[in-house]
Amino acid sequence: MTKTTVSAARLRADQELSLARKFASNKGGALGMTKTVVFAGRLQKSPGHRPDFPPMKPRRSFTHVSRVMWDGWISSDVGTLPELVYRPALELFTGSMVLAVHEGGKCLILKGYETLIGHASIANEIARALLVHRYDETQRQERPISTKETIQKGGKFAALESLLLPQKTGGWCIAVIDIQLLLPIPRTRADIDDVDRAILQLLYEGFSGKEIGQEIGLSHRTIEHRIERLKQGFGARSIAQLVALSIADGLGSADFI
Repeated sequence: MTKTTVSAARLRADQELSLARKFASNKGGALGMTKTVVFAGRLQKSPGHRPDFPPMKPRRSFTHVSRVMWDGWISSDVGTLPELVYRPALELFTGSMVLAVHEGGKCLILKGYETLIGHASIANEIARALLVHRYDETQRQERPISTKETIQKGGKFAALESLLLPQKTGGWCIAVIDIQLLLPIPRTRADIDDVDRAILQLLYEGFSGKEIGQEIGLSHRTIEHRIERLKQGFGARSIAQLVALSIADGLGSADFI
């Protein structure tokens, strides 16, 4: 009876062990199959591409435009057409950049100013005037010229950066001009004292009227009266325009075209 009981117990144990092994084998296979299906699905969705990481766009800045055009000029020769120099850089242009070419005695705008349509005419004229002004210099030097200038034309002050690329041995000249700032020239010149200058300087630095009063030891109401008088003196409709006009008024030592 004891032997029979032991044999039956061993048989049950062997059956349970066999069943456990079979279950584990099936489970492992199922898990492996699941992983394979999921992995294959991922590969099919985006082979070599992550949808959450879109392709990088080319950087658009004057520095990158200049670099591409420099490279084009370096690889050019005496017979190279101007479009072969500037065409690779066109996709990098921003709205504030103007592309012009001086060729055959004419200066043409190939890509105009687009930041503000209302300012396009004067911005393009500033770019054209700059190229005409610098053209002879580029032909004499026979090498690119890079400049940063502040100029006045058509009732505007313009702060700009430019790169001028002349044809080797003379001829055409390409200019890319980034008009970074356009300020209206004040119609009237305000009579200001040292306190007014201090107020304007603190406005440039972002101080509020109350903070300006604390900074220079005057009441908030006095500062407000001073600012209103300055706005009238410069013909400004707002504090933002007052700041712009006062900056333009201080650019009297600029170069003029």
